[in-house]
Amino acid sequence: MTEALKYTPGPWAWFGNASSNYVYLATVHGGRRYVMDFTRWGMRGAQPRFQPAKRGMVDAKDLLQFEVGDRSIVGIEDAKKDGSVYRYDIRGINCADAWLIAASPELLDALKDVVCAFAMNNAEPAELLRALAQPIEKASAVIRKAEGGAA
Repeated sequence: MTEALKYTPGPWAWFGNASSNYVYLATVHGGRRYVMDFTRWGMRGAQPRFQPAKRGMVDAKDLLQFEVGDRSIVGIEDAKKDGSVYRYDIRGINCADAWLIAASPELLDALKDVVCAFAMNNAEPAELLRALAQPIEKASAVIRKAEGGAA
């Protein structure tokens, strides 16, 4: 990865209008920036859309990364043109906000582990550091994953 993509700064919240069947995730401050929304994808249902690098909303199908073939291929159209992608199983969506959303349960678990280690350890500083070593290692790995790197 050449340069880490930056996720949309929070806080985030869900917005929309039930009567118009439109739901989207966006920043809560003025000048709301969309994180993701949903559109129809053929007759099968909705697909998410993201706003990578502030270039407008982009269909997830155009940001897909695939398990098989050239790992630099992004998007279904480019995958269909490339002979190395012979199966379309998805390994991710090439957007920092999508990485953050996918990693959020692990981020929460890692944060809980760190808080638990602090709360349950009234020991000397050296013992506290030993108790925190594994939770911090786990949290660091999940942060790398949330930022698009390997866990």
